[in-house]
Amino acid sequence: MTNKVQNINEICNRYANALILSSPSENDLKIIINDFKHFQKVLNDSKEFSRYLRNPLVNSNKKSSVLNKISKAFSYSQTFQGFLTILTKHGKVLLHDRIFDHFKKIIDSKDGLTEILITTSEPLKKDIEEKIKKKLSDSLNLKIKLTKIIDKEIIGGVIIKIKSIMIDNSIRSKLVEFKI
Repeated sequence: MTNKVQNINEICNRYANALILSSPSENDLKIIINDFKHFQKVLNDSKEFSRYLRNPLVNSNKKSSVLNKISKAFSYSQTFQGFLTILTKHGKVLLHDRIFDHFKKIIDSKDGLTEILITTSEPLKKDIEEKIKKKLSDSLNLKIKLTKIIDKEIIGGVIIKIKSIMIDNSIRSKLVEFKI
């Protein structure tokens, strides 16, 4: 991992931790999660607004003013409004996706959840998903949060990633392995 990526991850982790520390209760954290999800949806739905925030010619005070108005219009919590203001003034608002990912991982970790990524070529049926979740939970003795990824390029099979361990049982990897 390059130094730049490590620095960005560290920055995102610090902002995520600061947001958690500024939330006095579990209920506040749930409100912030909803605010964060809504904010990301607004950015994804409005390309013009997203471009405005990425524009280096617009100074941070103007961006902060616009974000304050939007935050009030959507009734975001005071904590989240302040968080957006700080991100904007420090030029880190573009890292909102990564910060939110770190934020969710910290909360999951505090709740004792371990994220497991499961990649398949087709969506899993609910009963199979539950069986996989239960089997992994029982064998690893962990509370599991299953994150599903659909990737047609693996052709078939499954790839499971648990922390730094990856189990690749995809047809694509078998075909690559078979090639001489």
